[in-house]
Amino acid sequence: MRMAIGSSVVLVLAGALSGVALGDGLAAPDHDRAVSVEPTHQLAATPELVARGRELYGRRCVACHGEEGRGDGEAAYLLYPRPRNFVRGQFRFVSTWDGVPTDDDLFRVVSRGIPGSAMPSWAHLSETDRWALIHFFKSLSGEPLTVEPTIPPEGGEAGTGVVGVPPEPPEDRASVELGRTLFAEHCAKCHGPEGRGDGPTAATLVDDAGFPIRPRDLTSGVFKGTPRPELLYRRIVAGIPGTPMPQSSFASPVDGWHLVHFVRSLSSERLRERAEMKRFRIAAVRAPRIPDHPDSGEWRAAPPVNLHLMPLWWRYNRPEYVTVQALHDGEELALLLTWADDSHDLAAIRPQDFRDGAAMQLATGPDEPFFAMGEKGRFINIWMWKSDREADLQGFHDIDWQYPDTGIDSYPNLARSPYEQPVRHALTVESDPTFITGWGAGNIVADPLRRSSAEDLRAQGFGTLRARPMADQEVEAIGIYDKGSYRVMFRRALEPRGAGAAVLTPGTTVSVGFAIWNGSAGDRDGKKSVSIWQDLVIAE
Repeated sequence: MRMAIGSSVVLVLAGALSGVALGDGLAAPDHDRAVSVEPTHQLAATPELVARGRELYGRRCVACHGEEGRGDGEAAYLLYPRPRNFVRGQFRFVSTWDGVPTDDDLFRVVSRGIPGSAMPSWAHLSETDRWALIHFFKSLSGEPLTVEPTIPPEGGEAGTGVVGVPPEPPEDRASVELGRTLFAEHCAKCHGPEGRGDGPTAATLVDDAGFPIRPRDLTSGVFKGTPRPELLYRRIVAGIPGTPMPQSSFASPVDGWHLVHFVRSLSSERLRERAEMKRFRIAAVRAPRIPDHPDSGEWRAAPPVNLHLMPLWWRYNRPEYVTVQALHDGEELALLLTWADDSHDLAAIRPQDFRDGAAMQLATGPDEPFFAMGEKGRFINIWMWKSDREADLQGFHDIDWQYPDTGIDSYPNLARSPYEQPVRHALTVESDPTFITGWGAGNIVADPLRRSSAEDLRAQGFGTLRARPMADQEVEAIGIYDKGSYRVMFRRALEPRGAGAAVLTPGTTVSVGFAIWNGSAGDRDGKKSVSIWQDLVIAE
């Protein structure tokens, strides 16, 4: 059976909760760490700042971008679009004619991340640390990243330096209609007549490294570069380096503004805001008692927080949000998480099938590790729920359930008799663990006595996921699928049993992150949708 690797989560569907809505009605609270993606000051490169950037890069970036910054980290094969190769010195979301990023361009990307990719927001880092990363990135480039003096294009020649932005005309219906005409002429071949990324050439496009690249679905509100009008103007006019997005040849510079107005009209401010990766405070409210079911009325006392998810292998058909609630009673903590899923994938026995799942990762110390599975020497604790384990507990999931006419093996069962096991199911509570080797070796998945669909795990980076000892498996979970959504509740004592688990003390804040797998989309192992770190605030 395939094992899903990643963090774990407590999941709940908003449809069963008072005041929680899905789809366009999702109302996310304002995030607490509001950090501007624009710098408040400039920091010039110094040896000390570059050294600090190298240190941060080794902890935060190397897993994707690689030791030398060539975009070949150990996680790169799981990611689409691919991580940036800094050595080539080519960047895409720039404000210049010649593709060289300004320091402000790089600061925006590091701070905001890149929605529509696996590049997360690093806005929680101090501004000084973000400048340190930027100057280290620049030091990796094979060519100096020097912005040329600004010269506007003239006589068919490309300009240099920063793209000038003319005054913006009114964003009215007339401007949008002019933009619609320009879009049909210049953009529909790739982006499609309605801007959905489905033009006649869309399936044939590749970037300059030869990787397939799809035109943006402009109706989704997901903009890799910031959708701010003046920056969108620069990208439309100067193109996106390394992609099939060309520089535009308009009769008048103001035509670029008409196209900006049309492109922005294809989505809404709400959709664009939903795509941004933000860090929230999840309040674990103190309650008289902990709920014992995802549908318990006690959950109405827990404020819901809607968290943006990003697929590591980008696709538009994805779980956009997971809604998290938390309660504790001074002895135990429970989390409830909600997300939508059109299919109930509860088995992973056939090779073509993959299960649904969810995970929540918790930092086990004050020094927050890398958000993707931790890092060497900095462990994370993972609570994981899998739909097939839930089905196991309900008696719906076994090989003969999927293949009712299959042949079977018999196993010796010395606990019952010195002869062969006389019943179809060899894995029973009367079996001898000596002959059920996974169970005998302490594998928590093979334990026939388990009463929970949760797994209590730990990791310190990719490929290091391990189960905590069977005696320390104290995380409980209940998962329900109904009407196109999952509701899953996790609970555990605040004080953990054994080493390697997160300590959850009232009055403290713990860094948490979430992941969801959609089996029908082929999600498994590192192919999943994840959040950035969030703050779980455990009330006193």
